[in-house]
Amino acid sequence: MKKLTSMQLRQIILNEIKNQRKSVLLEAEEEAMASITKDTNIADIPASEIYKQLSSGDENSPLYKAMSSATGWASGALKGAGGAAAIKSWADELGEAELASRVGKVVSAIAGADTAKFDMPALEGSDAPLVADALDDSQGLGVDLTADWAGKVDDVKKWYENLPDAAREKYEKGEVPTPEEVVEESFARWNQLTEDAFPRFGAGPMPGAPAVGEDSEVSQGAIKGLALAFLTKGMLDGSPGDKIGVNLKGQLANSKMIPTQSNILAAKSLLFAFLHQSPDSATDLTDLGGAFATESGEILDGHHRWSGAFIGTGGGITHSNVKLVQAPASEVIPILTALGNALGRKQKGPAPEKNESVNSTSDDVVLENWRRLAGLI
Repeated sequence: MKKLTSMQLRQIILNEIKNQRKSVLLEAEEEAMASITKDTNIADIPASEIYKQLSSGDENSPLYKAMSSATGWASGALKGAGGAAAIKSWADELGEAELASRVGKVVSAIAGADTAKFDMPALEGSDAPLVADALDDSQGLGVDLTADWAGKVDDVKKWYENLPDAAREKYEKGEVPTPEEVVEESFARWNQLTEDAFPRFGAGPMPGAPAVGEDSEVSQGAIKGLALAFLTKGMLDGSPGDKIGVNLKGQLANSKMIPTQSNILAAKSLLFAFLHQSPDSATDLTDLGGAFATESGEILDGHHRWSGAFIGTGGGITHSNVKLVQAPASEVIPILTALGNALGRKQKGPAPEKNESVNSTSDDVVLENWRRLAGLI
C-alpha cells in the first residue's frame, strides 16, 4: 500500500469536509422547501414558495413531485418536456414578480367561490353530447328539470322505488318503460315530498351506472337501474319542455372566465401552465375541449385548465370548443353533478368531513374558507 504524504492526507480530509458541508446544505435546502402534495390548494401556498420550488431545478422538490403525480400522464409529459431543468428555465424567464401576480389573481378569483371540488360536476369532453341530450327531453334522454315532476315527485329515488314492478324491472334491464307503464297513482303517498331531485351518492357513481375512468368514454347502453331512471325521468312526466340548451362549440376569453370552485390544486394547475408552453399540441390549452361553462363565463368543469392557461399566459388567450350551458351556475351545478354520476363519473377531490353535507357547503365552512383565504391574498 502506497504511503500518503501529509499534503495528500490533508487534501483528502478537506475534500471530505467539503462534501459533508455540501450534503448538509442540500439537506437544509430540501427541508426548507414547504410540503406540497397533489391535493394542495393553490391558495394555501405563498407565491414566493411556488417560485422558489419551480426555479430550483430540483426533481426532488415537493412541487415537482406533486406535479408529476397530478394525473396519470403527468410524469411522462414532464420528462418529455425537459423535466425540472425546463421548468426552472420557464420560471426564470417568467420571473418571480409576474408569477406571483398571476397566481395571486387566481387565488383572489377563487376566494369568491364557495363550492368544493368534491361537489362540482365531474365530466369529460366526450360526455358533452350525452350531457346535451340529457338536458333536453325532446328525444333520447331527458332529466326531470321542471317543477312539473314525473309522478308529482321530485325525488328520483322515491319515484324509482315506487314505480310499478314491471316498469322498474325494465330499468334494471337497461330499458326505458313507456309513459303508459308508469302509473301516477303509484306515487300518491309521496306527493307532498320536496326532497332531492338531483341526488348524490358520495363519490359516485350513481347506482346502476358502471364506474368510468377519466380516459374512457361512457357506454350509454351499460347504464341501468336508478341511473337510467334519473337520465330519463323527464321523458315520463307528461310535460315536454325539460330543457337547458348547450352550445358544444363555444368560445370564451380566459380572462373573462369566472371560477365557481373554491379549491384549485396547485400541482395540476402549474402542470398545465408549464406544459402549455410546450410545442406539443396535446398540451395547447387554446382548445378547451373538456371544459364546461355557462354563457356568462362561470366555470362548471375545467378549473385547472383555466387556471393553468391563466398562469401560463396571464389571461391573454381565447379558448375554443368550450361547452356553454345556457343556465346560471347556481342552478346547473347540482344538475350536472348528479348527471355526471349517472353517466358513471366519480367525483374528484377529497370528500367533505362526515358532519358536512355532500350536496352543499355549510355557511360556517364558507365563512371559514373566506377567512383563511383572505389572509393569503
